[in-house]
Amino acid sequence: MKVKPVHPNTKWPNNHTLYLSASGGGKSQMLNQNPEIPKKGARVILWDPSGDHPGLHFSSMARFVSALGKAIKRGGGFRIAFGGNRTVENYEKFCEIVWAVLDGRKKTYLICEELSAVCETTNKASPNAAVLLNEGRKYGLEFHGTSQKPQEIAKTYYDQCERRYVGRQKNANIRKMALDIGVEPDQVRQLQNLQFFYDNGTADDPALVTIKYREIKGVKWL
Repeated sequence: MKVKPVHPNTKWPNNHTLYLSASGGGKSQMLNQNPEIPKKGARVILWDPSGDHPGLHFSSMARFVSALGKAIKRGGGFRIAFGGNRTVENYEKFCEIVWAVLDGRKKTYLICEELSAVCETTNKASPNAAVLLNEGRKYGLEFHGTSQKPQEIAKTYYDQCERRYVGRQKNANIRKMALDIGVEPDQVRQLQNLQFFYDNGTADDPALVTIKYREIKGVKWL
């Protein structure tokens, strides 16, 4: 990382969250409907090549950096997304940029879609992503990431994300996810689309959450 964030504050809680479900299970819907992420007035940065979330989307990294810099200079809330090619190289550059703009005096929400596509191994996350996950909290970072292939996510994400939304799974992932959150495999097997077990990292028993489909509006490409 070339530039270090400012104003560390170790009092920020670890609210990093994973959203894990098979394709069509509703993980992006669950993330969009999470009441803990403000709809207005928040600093939100997105890795969103598919345009699954509201915000200003840029397929050019240079234009994304420019727009993010201007938004931060203005102050207040924003939703700025990189929507270019989903490569590990681009993701590493994206993480470096996010790291550089963190400020421990302000909460910054980071939304990342389909983590398995940017994990080269299931061991440690790529270098810049690992720094964000391991150290970003004290600079106000709150990470929210999705994947339809939990077996392909780097261990760093599981280690640092204490919260989980586990939705419908397939095959071996049923047992893997059941063990991860402390429920029976049959409970995961019976989940329907838009149903999730929510493990907040502290409760003994995960809560069952059912949501309704909502059309996602506010996706703008520039």
